[in-house]
Amino acid sequence: MKVTICELSDNELQFIEDWSKLKIHLKTYKPDLLLLPEMPFCKWIASEKEVTEAAKKQSVNKHERWLKEIEQLKVTYTVYSKPVINADKLFNTAYVYERGVGHHKLHTKCFFPEEDHFWEETWFNADPDKIFEILEIGGINIGVLLCTEMWFTEYARQYGKQGIDILLCPRATGLGSVTQWLRCAQTLSVISGAYCLSSNRSGYGDNNFQWGGNGWITKPGTGNLSGVTSADEKFITQQIDISKSRKAKTEYPLYVGG
Repeated sequence: MKVTICELSDNELQFIEDWSKLKIHLKTYKPDLLLLPEMPFCKWIASEKEVTEAAKKQSVNKHERWLKEIEQLKVTYTVYSKPVINADKLFNTAYVYERGVGHHKLHTKCFFPEEDHFWEETWFNADPDKIFEILEIGGINIGVLLCTEMWFTEYARQYGKQGIDILLCPRATGLGSVTQWLRCAQTLSVISGAYCLSSNRSGYGDNNFQWGGNGWITKPGTGNLSGVTSADEKFITQQIDISKSRKAKTEYPLYVGG
């Protein structure tokens, strides 16, 4: 399978420019799967602790409008997350769009930070059922850990036991913690026996906060880094060998019981 990771700006004008360049990249490299950052189609609403209904609705509406752009991409599968309002609750939910078929729910975020610029526990409601299940797309098993959920490594092992091939991790993380997140991803590839893919926000956000960029692909079993995006190379497309994910399930530490 050929996959594309990316970093896209938090600034709305720069985002539009990034999106235009991404479409050119996709047309050139023709991937099967595209991974977008966490809630990419609106500025980061959890940067302020004060919750407003207007900001919630604006973010939801912008994401809904941008879904038409996803549907116009010549990519078989596009994975993204978006804010969803249900009754009086706001959720961060990941979906996969299958070209010509439609949008399928993958996973709703369960764990949130609560600190400067990331007041997510204040803004969002968690999935009370904590469902982490794989989905088969085109004969390949995928699963999602949304940003902070990456640190709950027991779910990566659970995914590995379910036979995951690709672990998808949309992020919204800052520049100062890039190294820690990358190390986490490499560990997840080892304990899940899967390729770990991530895409992230980049550039500057509210209060001059600098986003981390650095989307990546790490390899199953070894956790070795296969590719990482940068400000100079915002999109990377690679062919990945799913047989390596499946072989990793028979190796340490996946074969260990419990």
